[in-house]
Order: sequence, then structure tokens, then C-alpha cells
Amino acid sequence: MKNFILSFQIGLVFVGSIVGAGLSSGRELTQFFAVYGYKSFLGLFICAALYVSIGKMIIFLSIKYKVKSYEEFINLVCPKPIAIFSNIFITVFLLSSTSIILAGSGAVMHQYFGIPKIFGVIFMIVVSIIFLFRETKGIFEVNNITVPILIIMMVSIFIGYGINNQEQMSFDYITSLPYYKRSYIISALVYAGFNIISIIGIMVPLANEIKRNKILLRGVAIGSAILTVISIIIVFVMIVNPTYAQQYEIPILAVAQNIAPWMQIGLLMMIWLEMFSSQVSNIYGLTKTMETKFQVPYKTGVLLSIIIALPLSFVGFTGLVDVLYPIYGVLSLVFVVCVIQFYCKQKISLTKVYN
Repeated sequence: MKNFILSFQIGLVFVGSIVGAGLSSGRELTQFFAVYGYKSFLGLFICAALYVSIGKMIIFLSIKYKVKSYEEFINLVCPKPIAIFSNIFITVFLLSSTSIILAGSGAVMHQYFGIPKIFGVIFMIVVSIIFLFRETKGIFEVNNITVPILIIMMVSIFIGYGINNQEQMSFDYITSLPYYKRSYIISALVYAGFNIISIIGIMVPLANEIKRNKILLRGVAIGSAILTVISIIIVFVMIVNPTYAQQYEIPILAVAQNIAPWMQIGLLMMIWLEMFSSQVSNIYGLTKTMETKFQVPYKTGVLLSIIIALPLSFVGFTGLVDVLYPIYGVLSLVFVVCVIQFYCKQKISLTKVYN
């Protein structure tokens, strides 16, 4: 039972590392999936399969070679020129993701409470520092709270929307809706690619600390299942409300507003919490790399990561998500290919040894 609880907690960390400002707002999933209509759901299942399979490779290699940070992991699996590029790329990705989340926090506070964006950014920074200073224990504490709230809110939205719009809940209705793009497989691969980049910073240090393949892999499978269900719900409400992504910076809130006022407030809190959990994971990954590569003290690394990421947050939430995410998704596929190739070589060499 204790092992299952640990796996479940790892699954929550997995979800919390991915569900940030873009996904929880509905904008990210609209961009990558809802435009493909009902075929979007097939794309989400492709993503789930990739999370589990690539996650297994990351766990296996991290434990076998005792790597402690994403920088060490990249140097292990990638040829040197690609490793140099990938390390720079992932560092910039995590920093810009941190900036996106800071911008998202400011957008939430400003759009729905009329508070200046800078105060939303500052509040996110202060709370993040409190939990990050607790290191791995703080990571588990954050996700033990935020991800269950996410699950409850998304299921509530789905049920509430279904009760108010029963005519839209049939498969025939979903397949009859127009869609704007066709190549959902490419979109799914790109989306899975940048989500794998999102988890590399947290999964490598966790694998190094826990060092138990089965528990970690079960955790990734649990996290992938939770993430897929949540994504299906968000994509569904975005497909049946296609104009919301054009009208609102955080479109999922418009859906909640039409169901019940209390649900909008609850969803607002949930979105902020998911931004927070993803923020904590990003900074944790950056800090662990600073600690192992440059011997920067952990707490100093936390503060440095935030200071470096802060200026980009003033670009704006929508601009950052719409421009940076697709670019990072495509580039991250190069890294994923390197992981697969290196892992396959390891399995082949092991087979030769045992045969």
C-alpha cells in the first residue's frame, strides 16, 4: 500500500509538472487539439502512449547511470553537438515556461479581480519560494493539494455542462461539428514532445532519489491516465464552444461562468494552483541543474531562476503560449529521438549480455 501511495504521489507530480497556465486555461489544448474536431481525442491517446513509453526510458536510464539533473541526462543520451544545443534549449524552455506561468498568474488576477498584473506575479513568486525551499518534500506537498482539486473541478465542469447542454453530449453531435485542420498526429507528437521536456527536469531528480523502476513507472502511468482524462474534458468543451478561445484569454473560465458562478470562482482558484504547481516543478529542475553543474547552493539557485525568468513575464500570457509552445514542441522531438535511440542501444546490449 505504501508503494502505491508513493506511485500515486509521483503521478500527481507528473500531472502538476505539465498542467500549467496553457493547458488549464484551455488555450493550449485548443491550439493543439480542438481545431481537429473529434479526431482530437485520438491525438490525446497518442500523447498518453508516448508519456508512458518515453517516461519508462527516462526512468530506466536515470537510475542505471545515476544522473541527478536534466543536464547530466542530456549529456548521457545525446551526441555532443546535440547535447550542447539541447541543454541550452531546455534551460531556455524551463525559464520561458516559468515566465509564461508568471504572466498567467498576472492575467488571472487582472482579468477577474481588476488587480494590476504585477501583484499577481509577485504573489506567485512569494508562494513558490516558500514551497521550493522545502525541496522534494515541498514538491509532493504542492501536487498533493493542487492535482486533486484539478480533477474535482474538471469532472464538475463536465457534469455541469452535460446537464445544461444534453443535446451536445452525443457522439453524433461531436462528429458533426466542423473542424479546421486535419494532421492531428503531427500535432499530437509535437504536443507530447514539449510535455516530455516539461517533465524531464523533475523526473530525473525524482528517479535519482527514489531509485525504484516499478514505483516510478506506475506513477508515470497514473499521471498519464489522469492527464488524458482532464485533457479530454477540456478539449470537449472547447470543441463545442469554438469561439471562446478567440474571445477570452482564459477560455475555460467562460465555460464555467455559464454553468454556475461558484464554479467560475473554483476554476479560477484551480487554474492558479495548477500554474503554481507547474512553476514549482520548472524552478526545481532548473535549480537542481545549477546545483550539480555549477555547485550553486539550492536556495540561491531558486532565487536566481526566478530573477532571470521575471522580465519575460511582461510580454503577456497569450503571446508567450501562442508563439513559444509550438516552436519548443518541434525542437523537443529531436531530444525525444535521442532518448529512444540511446535506450534501444542499451536494451540491445543487455540482450547480448544475457544471451
